[in-house]
Amino acid sequence: MYIVACLLFSALAPSFLSADNVRAIVLSSSALLIVSVGATFVILMGSIDFSVGAIATFCGMLVAGLAPQLGFAAVLVACAAGLVFGVLNGIIYVYLRIPSILVTLGTATTLSGAVLFISDGQSVPIVDPIILDMAQGTWIPLVPNAVLIAVAIYLGSVAIGSRTIFGRMTVAMGSDEQTAALVGVKVKSTKIKAFAFSGLLAGVAGALLAARLGSGTATMGNSMTLDSITAVVVGGTAITGGIGTVAGTLLGVAFITTLTNGMNIMALQPFLQTIIQGTVILLAVLLNTSRARAEDVR
Repeated sequence: MYIVACLLFSALAPSFLSADNVRAIVLSSSALLIVSVGATFVILMGSIDFSVGAIATFCGMLVAGLAPQLGFAAVLVACAAGLVFGVLNGIIYVYLRIPSILVTLGTATTLSGAVLFISDGQSVPIVDPIILDMAQGTWIPLVPNAVLIAVAIYLGSVAIGSRTIFGRMTVAMGSDEQTAALVGVKVKSTKIKAFAFSGLLAGVAGALLAARLGSGTATMGNSMTLDSITAVVVGGTAITGGIGTVAGTLLGVAFITTLTNGMNIMALQPFLQTIIQGTVILLAVLLNTSRARAEDVR
C-alpha cells in the first residue's frame, strides 16, 4: 500500500520525489511517530487514547509559554505534564471503570478548551535557541535533530514492546484480559502504565512540534489523534488489541505522512483529504479486524 502510494504520487506530481520534499516528509513524520508508538501500547491492550493530540497541543503551548522564564527546562515541564495527563487517564479508566474512549475524549475536550482559553487562540512564539535547536538543528549533517530524537524513541519503544514484560503483557491483555489476569498479569497497573507512556510521548511530541514550528499554536496537534490511530492500525495492529507490534507502526506513520504530503502537493481540497483518510482507516480496520476477535474496544 505504501509503495503504491509513492508510485501514484510520483507519477501525478514529479516534485514528489525531490530531495526537499522527501526531507519534508521525513521531518513531518517525527512528531507523529513519537505519538503513534505511545498510542500503540494502548491499542495493543484493546483500549484507545483519543487525548494524544490535545495533550501534544497543551504541552507544546506549555513549552512556548514557559520558555522565557525556564529556558530548556520548559521542555521537561511539558513532558512531565504529558505523563501526568496519561496517568490520570489510566487511573480514571481503571478505577472508575469508564470506557477508555470516553475518558480520553473528556481529557481531550478539557485540554483543548484550556489551551484556547489561556492563549485566546493566539500563537506564542519560541525564541529560545536551545529549544529551537532541539528540532531545527542538525547534530548530524543533513539529518534534522527532530528526526534523530524520533528514531531514538522509536527504537527504544520497539525494544520495550518486544523485550520487556510490560510489552508482552499489553499484547496478552489485548488477546484475553481474563486469561492474562489468571496467569499473573497485573492488569490494572499495566493499563495505567500504558496510558502514562502514551501521555508522556504525546508531551514529548508536542514539545518537539512546537520547537520545529518555532511557536505554540492552539490547533497544532489537532490532526495527531486521528493520524496516530490510523498509523497504528495501518501498521498492522488490530483495533481490538492483541495483534500487532510497535515496529509495524513505523510503516503506518510513513504511509500517513506520505499520503498527506502527496494530497497537499496535488492541491486536493481539505474536505476531500479527510474523506480519503477516513476511507483508509475503514479499510485498515476491516483488514485487521478480520484477523482478530469481534469484540468491543475497551
